[in-house]
Amino acid sequence: METIFNKALASLGVGGARVDTRLESPQYQPGDIVRGEVVVRGGEVGQKVDDIYMYLLIHYLKNDKSVPHVLEEFHLSETFEIDAKEYKIIPFQFRMPLQTPMSCGRFPIYLKTGLDIKMAKDPTDLDRIEVFPHPTVERVLGEIESSGFIMYRLFNEFLPGSKSLPFIQIFQFRPAEQYHGYLDELNLFFDVDEGEVRMEVEISRGTRTLNTSFSWLLDDPDGTLTSDHGDPNQPASSPVETIQSLLTS
Repeated sequence: METIFNKALASLGVGGARVDTRLESPQYQPGDIVRGEVVVRGGEVGQKVDDIYMYLLIHYLKNDKSVPHVLEEFHLSETFEIDAKEYKIIPFQFRMPLQTPMSCGRFPIYLKTGLDIKMAKDPTDLDRIEVFPHPTVERVLGEIESSGFIMYRLFNEFLPGSKSLPFIQIFQFRPAEQYHGYLDELNLFFDVDEGEVRMEVEISRGTRTLNTSFSWLLDDPDGTLTSDHGDPNQPASSPVETIQSLLTS
């Protein structure tokens, strides 16, 4: 039985509606379709839900502190009523943004689901997901590692003045085997959009820093690799070969 007391408690989040998100998979790559369903369970009283929202939450470092950032916000439903003890299932799907960074231990990625209920504390659900690099990025990282580099650090760092994301993801490599003595560190930065993948390379060698960049078209990554150290009208051979030539020049 609904009472004024129960309604007051529901407005504080006690005995109100609850939300639970169920995903088809906990693992994704940028561009993948995320599918699942949101389960809404009515509480002790009926309530009006104005919206079901979902935040794609990432984290980055700013002044050595982890800062949360909403990379994308999705709206999953129209306004509806949820009766006391009622059970509703709302299916959803959306595309994982191409700019989604890779997740790792210190920089987790979450999907936060909430019910927008006026004059009440929004019930929420938090689901951690794994995000792997875009397929083209993943392939390049594999080629770099197999050519004699060891990735030892991955982090998202605050990027002041950025017009898109407030951070940049940095893949840091150390030399192994034949590259000892040629460089101290290799840093890679990727940017993926609807048209192409761009990679900036920073090579640290003592007090010197060498930079180069590459780009691929998304619809033809094998035949459209270009480098700022080659003919812009001719496809480059591979990032690894270009980096090797810079190290030995």
